[in-house]
Formats: sequence, C-alpha cells, structure tokens
Amino acid sequence: MSTLTTILRHRRARRERAHTGVQRLLRWLSGIALAVVIALTVASAITGAVAADVYASYVADLPAPEELERAFNSKENNEFFQTTKIYDRKGPQSGALLYEVIDPRGGDRQWLALEQIPPALRQATIAIEDKTFYDNPGYDLEGILRALVSNLRGGPIQGGSTITQQLVKNVLIGPGERSEKSYSRKIREIILAGEITRRYSKDQILEWYLNTNFYGNLAYGIDAAALVYFGKHATQLDLAEAAMLAAIPQYPRLNPIDAPEEAKRRQALVLSRLLEEGYITAAQAEAASAEPLKIQSAQKRFDIQAPHFSVHVRDQLVQMFGEDVVNRGGLRVTTTLDLDLQRQAECVVANQIARLSGGDPNIIVPTTTGADCAAAQFLPPPREGDLGVDHHVTNAAVMALRPATGEILAMVGSADYWNDAIDGRFNVAVDGRRQPGSSFKPLSYLTAFALGYTPATMLLDVRQSFNQYDPGCADPSAPDYVPEDYDRQAHGPVRMRVALARSYNIPAVQTMSLVGIDEVLRTAHRMGISTLGDEEKCKHRLGLALGSGEVSLLDMTYAYSVLANSGVMAGGPIAPEDIRAGFRRLNPVAILRVEDANGKILYEYNQPDTQQILSPPLAYLTNNVLSDEEARYAAFGHPNPLEIGRPAGAKTGTTNDFRDNWTLGYTPQIAVGVWVGNTDFTQMQKVTGLTGAAPIWHAVMQYATQNLPVATWALPPGVSEIAVCDPSGLLPTRYCPNVVKEAFITGTEPTAYDNLYQLFRINRETGKLATVFTPPDLVDEKVFLIPPPEAADWARDSGLAQPPTEYDTVYDVPPSSDAIVASPAPFAYVSNTVSIVGTAKVPDDNFSLFRLQYGAGLNPSQWFQIGGDRGDQVENGELGQWDTSALAGLYTLQLVVVRKDQSFAVATVQVTVDNQRPTATILQPQPSQTFRASDESIVIQPQVQDNFRVDRVEFIVDGDNVNTATVPPYAYRWKITGAGDHTIYVKVYDGAGNSAESERVTVRVTR
Repeated sequence: MSTLTTILRHRRARRERAHTGVQRLLRWLSGIALAVVIALTVASAITGAVAADVYASYVADLPAPEELERAFNSKENNEFFQTTKIYDRKGPQSGALLYEVIDPRGGDRQWLALEQIPPALRQATIAIEDKTFYDNPGYDLEGILRALVSNLRGGPIQGGSTITQQLVKNVLIGPGERSEKSYSRKIREIILAGEITRRYSKDQILEWYLNTNFYGNLAYGIDAAALVYFGKHATQLDLAEAAMLAAIPQYPRLNPIDAPEEAKRRQALVLSRLLEEGYITAAQAEAASAEPLKIQSAQKRFDIQAPHFSVHVRDQLVQMFGEDVVNRGGLRVTTTLDLDLQRQAECVVANQIARLSGGDPNIIVPTTTGADCAAAQFLPPPREGDLGVDHHVTNAAVMALRPATGEILAMVGSADYWNDAIDGRFNVAVDGRRQPGSSFKPLSYLTAFALGYTPATMLLDVRQSFNQYDPGCADPSAPDYVPEDYDRQAHGPVRMRVALARSYNIPAVQTMSLVGIDEVLRTAHRMGISTLGDEEKCKHRLGLALGSGEVSLLDMTYAYSVLANSGVMAGGPIAPEDIRAGFRRLNPVAILRVEDANGKILYEYNQPDTQQILSPPLAYLTNNVLSDEEARYAAFGHPNPLEIGRPAGAKTGTTNDFRDNWTLGYTPQIAVGVWVGNTDFTQMQKVTGLTGAAPIWHAVMQYATQNLPVATWALPPGVSEIAVCDPSGLLPTRYCPNVVKEAFITGTEPTAYDNLYQLFRINRETGKLATVFTPPDLVDEKVFLIPPPEAADWARDSGLAQPPTEYDTVYDVPPSSDAIVASPAPFAYVSNTVSIVGTAKVPDDNFSLFRLQYGAGLNPSQWFQIGGDRGDQVENGELGQWDTSALAGLYTLQLVVVRKDQSFAVATVQVTVDNQRPTATILQPQPSQTFRASDESIVIQPQVQDNFRVDRVEFIVDGDNVNTATVPPYAYRWKITGAGDHTIYVKVYDGAGNSAESERVTVRVTR
C-alpha cells in the first residue's frame, strides 16, 4: 500500500526532475508538441499521417465531451460532487463522521440557469478569469504561448487556463490526473476544451462553470457560495458581493471567512478589471468598494467534530493527494481520533477555563453534543483562594498520543473553535509557539544522565552566577546568568532527582551549564522538538534551561511519549527530503487509512515505524525520577494534580509573568500534554502550571486510563539500585542520617563515601574544637552537615548548625603566667610586621632571658629566631616585632622564657600569614545597564578571591555601605531606592586585614 512518505516523495521527485538536463530537453520537445497540437486544433482539420498520429497520442483514453452534458443533465448523477469524508478511528463502517469536505447545505443549493445569475457576477467572473471567454475557442492561444515562454526559460509549468479549460479539468479530468502539472495533461485539457466549445454554447459552458466551481469553505457552485458567505441565494447578490465571490476560485483560501483582508484586496482587483472592461463606471466601482459586507459566521457554515483535528487531517490529505482530489475525489478517511476522549478533553477544557474565570465549580459544562462531561468529575477542586476569582484565562489546548504507535488520540487546538475573541480557529496545539517553562527541564537532566551524571549527583540550589560567554555566538559575550527559584528561596545541596522533581531553577541551570547548551539542544531535536533551531542557543543561552525557547504542544507531547515508550519513538516516516540532520525522523500519526470512492486503498498505516532514541536504562532513569511522587511533595504538596492513582511521569511549567502554563505527563499507554494561556500572549493572573494546566491533565489522564490496567516501567538490564547518602549521593557512612535508594546506569554508581556529614570532637566546656591536648572527659562527638563553600550563605541563612571554627586552647602542660602571648591570638591571620604582645616575667629574681621564634606548620621541624635574646622582663607589653613580609601560610609562633635555675616556660600560638591582597570585580549588574523601578531590586554579584580567606565583603551603593556579607557567594539583592543613576562597588577584606575595592559600576533606574 502507498504510504504518506511514498506519496510525498513521488510528488516532490516529479518537481525535482523538472530541473534536470534531460527534463529540460523534454520540456522543449513537449513545448513544440504543444504548439503543434494547438495549431492543429485551431485549424480544425487534422491532415497528414504524422499529424494524425500526434493528435491520436493525446486523445487516447480521453472522456467523450458528451460526458460533461450527462454529468449535469442527470439529476441522480452525483459523481461530480464526490465528497471526502473524515471519520474517527472506527472508520466508515461503525465510526462517527467528523468532517465532510463538501457544502453541507447541498439541499439548499440551487442549480441556477445563466439568466438567473446576476449579470454583475457573470461579468466579474469573466473579467477576472477569462476576459476573452466569448471570443476564444476554448483556450487562450496568447496565454498559452506566454506560459510556454516562461516554461522554456525554466520557470514552473504554467497553463493560461480559460473558463472552459477549468471546467474540463474539474469535471472530465480524473482526480488522479487533475493535480498533475505536465504538458500531456495540459494538451488533453486543451483538446477537450476545443471540442466542448464546438459542441456547446458559451452561455451553457458559463452556466456549468458557475454552478460547479469551488469557492472555498466547502462551497461548490455560486449559489452555495452565496449562502456560505452572505446567507442569501446567488440571485440576490449585488455588485460588491459578486466581485468578492468572483475572486475566490483562483485562490479558494483567500475567502472572506478565512482571509478577510486579502479577500477585500481581491474584491478591489475584480472591480478594477470590471472598470477596465467597461462593465461598470468608476462611481459604481467606488460605491461597491465602500459598501460594508456582512459576512456569515464561520460557525454557521460547518457541521464538524473535533474541528482542529479534522482540519489538521484535511491539510495532511492535501499534502498527500492535492487540493482537487480532497475537494472532489470522494475519499473515505479513517483517522486515529478517539472521539469519546476528544469530546471529554474538550469539555474538561471548557470547565477548567470557566473555573479559572471565576465560575462556579459546581456547574458542569456538557460536551459539544450536550452529553454529560464525565471527565469533569476528575477535575481537582479549586484552591479556596481561587474560588470566584477571575484569573484572566481564556484559552487552552490538549494533545493526547498513544506512545506505542504515535497515534493522535485527541487534539484540542483551543477552548472554542468558533470564538473569534480568542482566535479560536488558530490551532495552538500544532501551530502555536510558546515558551514551555519548566516542562523543558527534563531534557537537560536527560542529557546529563546520558553523559554519566546520575539522579544521585549533587547540585547546589544556592544563589550563584553562571558564565554565558560563548565564542560560537556572533556576540560571544553575555552577562552572567543569576537565576532564582520560583519561591525565591535557596534549598542547599540537592540530588538531581530532587532538583528535577521539585522543579528548582538554579540546579536546572547548573545542569545545562555542566553538560553544555549544544548537547541539550541535540537531545531536544532527537526527542522530537522541531521548533528549536541551533540559533536559539545564542538567543537564549542558559535561559533555555528554564524553557525560554518557543516550542509547540504537539512536539513537547511527542517528546514525552518517547519517555513513556521506554525511549522508543513511534510514528510515520518523514519524507527523506524533509528530514533535517539531527532532528526527528518520524511524525505523530493522524490518518490510519484512505480509500477512494470505489473502495481502493490509497494509504494505510499498518505498523508504526520506530526509532530507539534513548537506551532503555536512560529512559528508565528519567521515568523513575519524573514519576517519583514522594520527591515532589515538598514543592507540590500532597495530594496534588500530578497524582492519578497509578505510576505516571509528569512535569509542570510556568513562564514569566504567567503567560504560559504547561503540564505534560504519561503512563506507558498514553501521553497527554496541556497548555493554558491567552492566544494574544496577555498575562494571566497568578496561575501556575499546577493550578492552570495540571487539573486538565489530571482529568484527561484519569478518564483515559480508568479502564486500563495499571502499567509501569520495569527495571531494565543495565540499571542497578543501591543505597546512597542524601544529599551528597555518595556511599553512606555511619554518620549519614538520611540513607535513600537510588537508581544508576551500571558503571555510574558512586565509589566514594559521603563527605558532607562529618564528625567533630568538641570541648563541651569551651564549645571549641578539641585538640589532642583536650582532656578526653571534656570531649563530645557531634555530626554536622558541612556544605561546600559555595553554600555557606545558604547554611547561615537557613540556620543550619555548623561546628565551631576555633580550636581548644587546653595544653598538656598547664599554662604558665611566666610566658604569655596575648597577641596575635591563636589561629589569627596576620600580615606585614606583626607586633607580638605578651608577658615574659619570672618572680623571685629567677628570670634569665626570653626569646621569640617561629616555624612552619603546626609542629615545626625547624625554628627561626625573631631578633636576639632579651634579658629584660616584660609584662603585658611588646615582646618584639615579626617581619612576615616574605612568608605565607600557617606558622607556629613561640615565646620561650628561661629561668636562672635552667627551667623554662613556653607559650605557643598558631597563626596564618597572609600578605596578599584580595581581588574583587563586579559580575552583575553590567556597566550602564538599565532597570525599571518595577523591578524592585537589583542583584549585585561580585567575584571576590583571596589566597587564604575572605573575611567580609562590603556592598557600597551611592557611597553608603548597604550590606556586609561574610560567607560566599557574597551576592546581595539591593532594593531599588529611586530612579536615576546609581554607582555600585564592593570592598573586600581578607582575614589578615588586607583589602581591595572593585571597579565602580553605574546603572540607571527608570520609572
């Protein structure tokens, strides 16, 4: 059987062959043959054996001209009006008719004799389509020769068709040949047109043409067209209406319902031609152009179910078979649509939009057929604060796919197809390009898993900045990216599982930063996202991690269906010439079977093509995380709309300013995607993916799976599950208080032990860290979570208990009052020349001398004396000065007091020598950057460094110290105090007192 790919390939191949050298020769030969046949026909006398043979080759198998008369004179002959009928997945035998591609007012349409048709309409048709109609022999020789010249120059094959030729093509030429653009068809058309012109009067031909022509919107014949567009019979049309309708047959889609502005321009063209041909005066033309026309509502025109889906199918049929065959060919089309699920999805959307608009949740909107909306019972109750509140939401879209086959089970393109106020006929599900928000995050984590990261990998959900410099972009530089979580809180160290399940923003950006934007885009393309080109990388950079690129609901649902199907994409093949390198090679399927009017199968989708996009272990890891309900609790609460009573992977998305809500999710049997928002991109009011889209997803999933067995994803070979410590994701030690089971692709399991939970020995009396000299009976052991330095601010702000930083000063020998070092203090930071203050004094005239010395490290192996021995006693005074300018690092300073009896007293302190100044620069904001007062605050993000320890960072705005940070990453959100220019810089101090200032950055705040 034919496939969509084969049909499209053959059609495109014919067009491509037209550009080959051999085909050019054929074009010349065919052109000559065309000229010969035309000449023979014009002469009306075929003489000579050669000419007769040429003529005979083109008239072979032509229908007799009498067929035209029989087609119109027999009241029971409906062959011309063969309708294409589109059915749901049950097909023509037992299924429901979704859409019939013909005028549903056929009973009202009247066949009009030519004299019944207003002269203005007849004249307008002739003026715009065939001004020599009453004089030509059925074809326009001048027009044909003009088209011939264009063809011989390599242009597309053209025709210069007359009204008679169009009538022949529409009625006598078969549907299969009708869509061909070839010389042979054109010659056969011309021959028949000539024959018909000799047999029938021009008035008869014009009457046939006007009563059978296609006027768009399923209207065949001028009377049907008048009813469709103006709600009146053609006998009642005035000049303005006639001019509007006469322009349609050349471009049926440019009609006043589908393209009102273009239809108005086409009307003006017809009026201009009427004026040129002398049919009307300039005053009549101006009056007709100014006349307001009352166009019928589209809703009054169609009897159509699942309208967005049906139109989507019709468009695919046109691609496969051509417009003429679809409009007149009598096709019988079985689609993939589950009509019951479709109706329930439609009414769930209607009910949720009503609730979000402040409606009473107890009032249930029925289906479009008036039946009960059974799926509405599965809508979660609105939050108490949302009852009766208008959230300014007008639209929604739903996609439902069968993952194993790629079949489209339901497609809701808008909340109301007939509602022009929301641009209801625009199919948001297929044609919309919206930002997916956090629903894009799984693609970043999926990429990370493919590169060796695991759900146990630890990320830092703390304020941090990310470098966005990219030499591959036209403008490599870009401001560092400083994302925030939705709740504007930091959550510290988290595993990738937790970060994705709870939709934390900062770890998502960190993940994309780790794996690279290019890698994530490659994953997205292979998973089915066709709307994100490589150019999006430089446009959005790391913002892509949070869903700043624009995608379609169809693509996103298709990508999630790959996860649902354990990494296998299923669907119909894309034509080879349409495949883009690195992008998907399959499409979701909407058509199962196409038959012609005689029952011949033209296309059948028997078995899906499949492609293994992800390895089963990789798909399992992602499914395992996205279906982890417990991991979501902290962010989404319990219960929440993502829980449907069976294993289901799910992810929400909410964009900035509440412009887009998403929820996408799946079981192995079905994948459902939901978008909620406004078509015109206006903001909703405080509606998130969890409160806007998720209730629709929940209801559709519950309804679709209620009679299906519970299915899940089995643990595939190549995946192991082991215990790890949370949040490090490393092997647990005896100090780890939170041991969890985690899944790994074999070979990626951790081998190191947890290093976050650490044991500390503390002197309970002093509260300081115990040393080897601390008496054992004073030592307590305590376990603390020690986050990485980048999370120190988070630890402080969240009140996380941390161990003391000072060491105990209890020694093995009781301290002597004869030798005391008061300054510097133990473990102090010192620099340059250090004044050593203390006491060196022995009572009872037993003092001999004292000396100062230092050595590297905690237990020096070599000592260096500071100055010479001193024989004077000192009490609480300066003992000496130590030049440390050439030193760096940890040193032990020692005072030795020698008594006359040869005994001695010792005082020892450890200090860190730091003579290097810290450095500071401003990462955010950028110089001359402009903010609005409505931004409320500006994040000041410095980059500070020191060879040992940064003590503090002071934030200076307009000369005032507005904040002091003592732990990294030293960011500060400054609350905007007013419009105008503001100068910002930071001053950094290290532990030794060395300091440095950053550059000054001036920003502007506008109102």
